[in-house]
Amino acid sequence: MKQILILLASGFMFAISIALLIDINYLYSVSIAYISSSIVLLASMKSYRAVVEKAIKNEAIPDDSRDVIDEVEDPYHLFDDNEINNERGEEDLVEVVKEERARLKGARGFVESIKDAKSSLAPYRLLGYTLMIVGFVYLSRNGDLEIIPYIISLSLPILIVIFGLVSSQKD
Repeated sequence: MKQILILLASGFMFAISIALLIDINYLYSVSIAYISSSIVLLASMKSYRAVVEKAIKNEAIPDDSRDVIDEVEDPYHLFDDNEINNERGEEDLVEVVKEERARLKGARGFVESIKDAKSSLAPYRLLGYTLMIVGFVYLSRNGDLEIIPYIISLSLPILIVIFGLVSSQKD
């Protein structure tokens, strides 16, 4: 996380230095877009990390008992030790499909949906989106909006984080 923050800060300094060379409106657009996009990105990473850590703590993530050799030799699970009973008739198959549809239809209630939406409704993430919308409206109403640098600056933090994660995976 520290490496990502350093990369985002250096990317911000680079974007600001280029915007200063061009025009003050570029500076406004780049600053608001980059900061709001960075806040949304960091808040998303933090909230999803909390969801994954909670799932690991509750042991909700299944343990795959297959080893690496099994994955290489049989990546599509064609030769599993657990053989599937293919002798079921067509009527049984229709029954199973109906049961699954009924189970999936009534399985998720309001409480389960709210629990899954916690990462989407993270306060810092909402703050970032609010800053993005208010900043866009402010720039647009004052005639300071430069749309191309704004869009580029929205995507720049995402590209920086992807680059940082990929480069850290190689090490």
